[in-house]
Amino acid sequence: MFDVGFTELLVIFVVALLVVGPERLPAVARKLGLYVGKMRRSFQSIKDEVEQELELEAVKAQLKENALLAEAKELEEQMAQTIGNNSGETEKPQSEDSKNLNE
Repeated sequence: MFDVGFTELLVIFVVALLVVGPERLPAVARKLGLYVGKMRRSFQSIKDEVEQELELEAVKAQLKENALLAEAKELEEQMAQTIGNNSGETEKPQSEDSKNLNE
């Protein structure tokens, strides 16, 4: 997250020692560690929630796509049946008037 090297940590420790004093430094360091731990856990929980929400959105999109594909397949089958039925009806029987004209 932050690029903190050894020298930066040493400077922070010396400044904290001068400001807080050697008697209270362990208690301050403990509280600081607790707060940092709480922040990390809260950031991790937020990250987990966002990832879960993204996964839910991906699943919803996949389900919608599958539903559209199923509907398209059903329409294709209906069209094939309609075309098959219409091709059998192309030979229409002649009406009586046209039979009389042919004779």
